Amino acid sequence: MSPRTRAPRRAFTLIELLVVIAIIAILIGLLLPAVQKIREAANRMKCSNNLHQLALAAHNYDATNGYLPPGFLGAMPTDTPFGRDTDPGKIGYNCQLVGVLPHLLPFVEQDNLYRALMAGVPADYLSPDVRYPNFANYGSWVSNRTAKVSTFLCPSDQASNQPWDCMVNPVAADATHFTINIITFQNAPFGRTNYIPIAGRGTTAADYLGTFHNRSKTAIGTISDGTSNTFFFGEYASKGKPFPDWQPVSLAWMTGGCMPTAFGLEAPPAGQDPRWYELSSKHAGVVMFGMGDGAVRTVKYVGTGGNGYAHYIYATGTDDGAVMDPSAF
Repeated sequence: MSPRTRAPRRAFTLIELLVVIAIIAILIGLLLPAVQKIREAANRMKCSNNLHQLALAAHNYDATNGYLPPGFLGAMPTDTPFGRDTDPGKIGYNCQLVGVLPHLLPFVEQDNLYRALMAGVPADYLSPDVRYPNFANYGSWVSNRTAKVSTFLCPSDQASNQPWDCMVNPVAADATHFTINIITFQNAPFGRTNYIPIAGRGTTAADYLGTFHNRSKTAIGTISDGTSNTFFFGEYASKGKPFPDWQPVSLAWMTGGCMPTAFGLEAPPAGQDPRWYELSSKHAGVVMFGMGDGAVRTVKYVGTGGNGYAHYIYATGTDDGAVMDPSAF
């Protein structure tokens, strides 16, 4: 009997292997945009839910206190400002320098963080009616400044905490001026946020005063335009250096103030970050806003003039009497 012979196994040639790799690469290239679209859709859904939760938290705060939280605990009307131009190295004003979001912590399931912040400080520390030295003098606030709160973050904005944080504090008397404080603690970053309360077109009634402004105590029942027609919160994306001598800009949830809207809602220039003085997002072509009734609206970039801009401004005021048309923006 002759031994049985087997045909030699045929291996992949180099060309065949390269063809297979190329096919796999093409399939990945086709699938990647779809995966990215699904991921962005999920991010937008999470971002929308965050804005919804903030609006509900504001309602719960109003139900507890009789008014919405102050847009910013900044300068008293009698204070004289000081800062980079007049007294370099000092921190803005002799006041708490606290934004809206710390007030809402108990209403977004952050009771432990809120209690940690308030440990050892006066019970009325967050009152808009009293003045205290800025929070840098309170150890519990300093030691908890880096806390990360997922409800305060848009998942599409992957910027890390910056050592410098822009605090937008519209305490000036007209629509075209507001103050910016930039603060750091020896390069230790504050926890970021992508959401900021809306101050209106400017900071006077004639300028379509918004729900939140410096030391405001707006009651929901006094919003004559209706909560479904009024912006409560909007998105603010992290940005690179607005000027060569600046650091990258992001909002701190602890200290970020309220945002005026007079400067419009312009699309970011091609290949550049959004403008630091306007609301913006990391979602393509749109910015999301939490309305006073808890709904969330997706708003197109409308620029600085025209019908879209006008209705954008109408949505930022609480009692301007103008009829807002959402289709305009």
